[in-house]
Amino acid sequence: MEVVGDTRPVILMVDDDEKLLSSVRRTLSGSFEFVTHTDADVAFEWLVRNRARTDLIIADLVMPTLDGIGFLKKAAQTAPTVPRVLLSGNVSSISLREAVNQAMVTRVLAKPVSVAVLKEAIDRVIHVKCPATKPLNGLTPGMVNAAIDRADFHTVLQPRFRASDLRLCGAEILCRMPSLETEFGIDEIFETCRNHPAINRLTSQLMALMVDQAPQYRALMEDAASIAINVSAYSLKNPEFLEMIIRFYEKMRMRGVVVTFEVPENQISAHDNDLFARVLRLRERGIALFIDDFGSGNNSLDLLRHEVFAGIKLDRDLVAGSMFDFLDDAFVEWIARVCSKLGLSISAKGIEHRKIIEKLQIYGITELQGFYLGGPVSLEEWEAKVAIPLNASG
Repeated sequence: MEVVGDTRPVILMVDDDEKLLSSVRRTLSGSFEFVTHTDADVAFEWLVRNRARTDLIIADLVMPTLDGIGFLKKAAQTAPTVPRVLLSGNVSSISLREAVNQAMVTRVLAKPVSVAVLKEAIDRVIHVKCPATKPLNGLTPGMVNAAIDRADFHTVLQPRFRASDLRLCGAEILCRMPSLETEFGIDEIFETCRNHPAINRLTSQLMALMVDQAPQYRALMEDAASIAINVSAYSLKNPEFLEMIIRFYEKMRMRGVVVTFEVPENQISAHDNDLFARVLRLRERGIALFIDDFGSGNNSLDLLRHEVFAGIKLDRDLVAGSMFDFLDDAFVEWIARVCSKLGLSISAKGIEHRKIIEKLQIYGITELQGFYLGGPVSLEEWEAKVAIPLNASG
């Protein structure tokens, strides 16, 4: 019976394990309204009638009448905007591809799954679906523009390392804005102007600075002179800015430096065809774009279906959580397998100790970045240390 005024998220869960369904209903009914079925066909009939009020769909891989991937494929056609989670004890590479490309699952949870782990997964997906807006305490795009006018910004370099042997393989260019950062975090600064012309202006200034510094990058890194820079989805969808990116890429290549670009996952919608058309144009020119902070949203896997990205960079919280959280660990291991099958590069940031390196090497992560390996330094600091080779061996 539906409670009038009930604001609990509605979860449709299909599993032939009635004990698990009973435990979920009993334990989590205070937080969510669970609709559970052991019959996939009956569950689908319910979804057709109630898709407008459904917040999440969870299905077991193995069921008597219709397997979980088949059910989620039908669910994706009927309720495409509702996130989908697959429960599975073992998934073959063929099934993985089908889950990503056709069922468009949001996450895969390894069975047996505890109610606590399931609740954490649901909380994460539901929270991301309706994120809270954080007040920016008076920060405005005009303040960012004023900082640019004063030339109150500079770059630092975060070294990147090949996971297989921990050899230097490039660097990421990060922006610092000293005056604004006395009051605001750098993430807040970018967030407040990410959909404003100020972000185009700041990024273009950084690119001009990088062109000037390209000979120094080449001298310091030699064959490892690969530089990554973050760019906003707003900028990518601007035709003039897109042309600027292409010209910048060619200028850097002429100077012996390969440039790749990263766009944060939380700025990408799986249905933004305009953005994907722009990214495809970059790909056709040989320019690689990566999804940054991958795994921080609830449409992570949907984005890979478009086959326009060169790879992903795992969210730092997800990487850190993989050491102690079963859910995060299972997702990192699984997405590494997916990327390998799709021929995508996968890097991880936020590396803070040796043990996480050893785990990620086993999973097949291709690139690593973090304070344990080497923190952000200015170009001048890097040059001053050039007598001591920068590596991650220690």
